[in-house]
Amino acid sequence: SSTPSHDIANGFPAQNTSQNDANQNQSYPALDRRIEETYAARSTATNKNSLYDSYIRAIRWASDRIKNGVVCFVSNGGYIDSNTADGLRKTLADEFSTIYCFNLRGNQRTAGELSKKEGGKIFGSGSRSTVAILLLVKSTRVESRCELYYRDIGDYLSREEKLEIVGASDLKTVDWQKIDPSEAGDWVNHRNAAFDAFTPLGVKLTKGAARPMTFFGNYAYALLTSRDAWVYNYSNEAFSSNVRRMINFYNSQVDAFAAHRDARGYTGSKIDVDEVIDRDSTKISWSSSLIPKVAKGVRLRFDGKRIMVAMYRPFNKQLLYFDNDLNHRVGQFPKIYPTSDHANVGFYYVGMGSAVPFSVLATDAIPDLHTTGAGSGGQYFPRYVYEKVDVEDQQLDLLSDGSGDEYTRVDNITDEILSDYRKTYGSSVSKDDIFYYVYGLLHSSGYRSDFAADLKKMLPRIPKVKDFKGFADAGRELVTLHVGYEAVEPYPLEETVTAAGGLPEKTLYRVQQMVFVKGKGAAKDRTRIVFNSHVTLSGIPEEAYRYTLGAKSAIEWIMERYQVKTDKASGIVNDPNDWSDDPRYILDLLKRIVTVSLESVKIIDALPALDEL
Repeated sequence: SSTPSHDIANGFPAQNTSQNDANQNQSYPALDRRIEETYAARSTATNKNSLYDSYIRAIRWASDRIKNGVVCFVSNGGYIDSNTADGLRKTLADEFSTIYCFNLRGNQRTAGELSKKEGGKIFGSGSRSTVAILLLVKSTRVESRCELYYRDIGDYLSREEKLEIVGASDLKTVDWQKIDPSEAGDWVNHRNAAFDAFTPLGVKLTKGAARPMTFFGNYAYALLTSRDAWVYNYSNEAFSSNVRRMINFYNSQVDAFAAHRDARGYTGSKIDVDEVIDRDSTKISWSSSLIPKVAKGVRLRFDGKRIMVAMYRPFNKQLLYFDNDLNHRVGQFPKIYPTSDHANVGFYYVGMGSAVPFSVLATDAIPDLHTTGAGSGGQYFPRYVYEKVDVEDQQLDLLSDGSGDEYTRVDNITDEILSDYRKTYGSSVSKDDIFYYVYGLLHSSGYRSDFAADLKKMLPRIPKVKDFKGFADAGRELVTLHVGYEAVEPYPLEETVTAAGGLPEKTLYRVQQMVFVKGKGAAKDRTRIVFNSHVTLSGIPEEAYRYTLGAKSAIEWIMERYQVKTDKASGIVNDPNDWSDDPRYILDLLKRIVTVSLESVKIIDALPALDEL
């Protein structure tokens, strides 16, 4: 790609000529220091990396140079309502006398009805994020406080309709809504003050900070591999072959780099690894964490003990090669699922800063970061964690069970929360009860609606309610149902089999891609699903589609994930028919998820009222 021109004096790119120019890895020390001192310093978010995106750098750069005048950007509008940008919003309100923000929507990192509401993408295929017009006015006049004007363009509008509205408007004719930012820096969707008084699920402590009372001692960002096609698969044979092939190619790149360095007489890190590595996507998927390992001479080897089962999407398990080198970010999972022999259970949660709707799902397997779809960015709250122990010391311990296990299981529900809840609800309350209580309460429609703005910006905080037992019992039922989904009774859907002609079951029940039966006009008949060219399922209750995870119903997740897919970049085929020896596994799984959906809806509808103590 071509090189961008730069403002040499200020070190900020004047223009970008390709997608790779001035990427987010480019360093601007003075500019980033200003962001650190302002936007980041005033942000309550734990991960503030997104504050160093190019468009936010541009806002900071321009803000520092305008003394009396106007700054205007048409850019990603993620700053409007994201938790990470709370410091940016506070700072803008302090630095400018008047702010106009025109939200043009168009966020296509969502799905389903939410995606339809977002409407057309302002820049067509060139944009998937929210786009907004931001007009910042700085005046030398002394103002009591910044005046903030906001306009949301509205739901379900096409790109053409949006552009027509913008084209026919000027600053005076736009129907602005004057808004007052909250103390937390919210412009829209103000948080509920009561939420702060509740106990957080968990916290990530800064160094030296005192730990407040939390429900969980530890939690983790869900797994990010950055090479899903290579390290996930339904087929054990294909899976092992893919991983071995990638490892062998990677090691060849380590050898090539070493040879290139030695031939040129380089020492240390003088040579750029990009000069050497082969970026052929049919051989490997590189990432920012894997490339530096080539320069360091780190060699990899295939280890069958690293094969685990993961929850890739809702009720969709696949094999995973769980490895610190071949997974971009494993986080805390080596402590949560150290080996395939160490059982655990927890729930995947998505909501804070996510492009998809709030949801939780209990699972006994490692969850992928995007379990509920692209833009999820979920986190996992495990029931237990495992700590490594010194085997020799354990063998000397007279109280040891003699198993020689190098890990010991630690309860992840904190002692502080147990003590607190026993004071409130009685001495019989257990840590299991508290775990199930949290899971049940997070399904409460009242909780989700009352604190919708908070849940979009913060980790869940849990109130104490009058009917603790009611929520705990419901949570226990939901966990049992969601973790044990493969064992529930299949819903009695009608199977219509045509042209079977004595086909073997493996062929008769082989799935390629499930679709709904066509209804009238463009409508779909969601009561019937074409399983394959031989089998159609009928009698799916509409009620079952009320159970959703992210932007899709559980049934639609099964339809989407259990199809034969070929990854465009690598050419790797992932065939769900290879997952089980039972030829009816996928068919019966779909029926089981209908049961799971109906039972979940029934339990959730019967949850107690959210009567706080």
